[in-house]
Amino acid sequence: MYTKIIFPDTGIEEMKITDILVKEGDKILKEQPIITVESDKTSIEIPANQNGIIKKILISIGNKIHKGDVILEILNNEKKKIELKTLRTSNIEAKKIKVSDILIKKNNIIKKNKTLDLETYIHASPLIRKMARKLEINLKNIKASGLKNRITKEDILQYVKNEKNFKNNDFKTFSLNYKKFGSCEEIILNNIQQITSKNLSNNWKNIPHVTQHIETDITELEKFRIKKNNEFYQKKQNIKLTLLSFMIKICAHALKKYPNFNSSLSNDNKNLIIKKYFNIGIAVNTPKGLFVPVIFDVLHKSINNLSEILRNIVNKTKNNKLHPNDMQGGCFTISNLGQFKGSFFTPIINAPEVAILGISQSSIKPIWDGNKFIPKLILPLSLSYDHRVINGVEGINFLNYICTLISDLRNILI
Repeated sequence: MYTKIIFPDTGIEEMKITDILVKEGDKILKEQPIITVESDKTSIEIPANQNGIIKKILISIGNKIHKGDVILEILNNEKKKIELKTLRTSNIEAKKIKVSDILIKKNNIIKKNKTLDLETYIHASPLIRKMARKLEINLKNIKASGLKNRITKEDILQYVKNEKNFKNNDFKTFSLNYKKFGSCEEIILNNIQQITSKNLSNNWKNIPHVTQHIETDITELEKFRIKKNNEFYQKKQNIKLTLLSFMIKICAHALKKYPNFNSSLSNDNKNLIIKKYFNIGIAVNTPKGLFVPVIFDVLHKSINNLSEILRNIVNKTKNNKLHPNDMQGGCFTISNLGQFKGSFFTPIINAPEVAILGISQSSIKPIWDGNKFIPKLILPLSLSYDHRVINGVEGINFLNYICTLISDLRNILI
């Protein structure tokens, strides 16, 4: 009669439950997200694998969860709808708990024998409840504007803006009292943004970064790329080569030539682990935060194939469809800011990798050929590396080798 929905294999041994997106009595559909979980590197939504009506939720926010653990039980027999409706009604009634002889301290006044309405009575998501707890707001005081009297983030913010709701220093989120200088708004970072912030901070503090910059001529490469794309278009082939697809392939060859860049330090920092495979991560910015999906076995893939894989994995990332396995096993990362104005930047190493390449926007510049200035399309590159593993000479040699391959792709064959 009842079916269990279990936690799938995410490729991560243990994850933390950060949000429960459904409640008992809800009707759910296959592929509908039911919980949000996170590890130290990622946050993902776990979908239901079948339709049904939720009988019982067996996990709580903050729990650790592993492969095979039961998330919830559902009823997927349509004949039992009436029974479930009755069950849901009884569950709601059970939430009204008469609490006797409970002492409630507030403003030094003791109140006894008070009937408490549990917070579960209030229609609000786990994220909204977390937000309210952080701001020390009683959700019963919030006027709900959402569907079915649900409290929304905008309702919380509107309540916060009403200064009379806060006395003295109750507005603890503005602990430095920024409000005295003008109006302020606090935005709660989502799980991915918090994880990214923590990881980048740790990487910057723990890795001695060195960043070297170089400009490279991509005039011929760009002519070749445009020519091939025109040929694909004429042949009605669904292929579109990008500069990034060429850079991914070029970086794989550079990693092969300079193996220290394709390494990681052991946990005790006493050994260097040289990798014999070539997997490259691509930093992808989304409204939810920064993700770094990995393209595997780059050295043995054609540029056409890489272009297709790149397009698919970027779409997958932006549609929140990444699996944790998609972000593991990287050897080297590329951060591409080529669509934005800017010359150089310092990309932060994605540990346990030891190097990362930043790509900035290309521009036409006059280059002296010995007789005259010639307009060339110049691409700025920024290479950050772990100085415990790589020295300055290796860094500039690595960059110059990339420039050599860019100037003439036939060098890849040598």
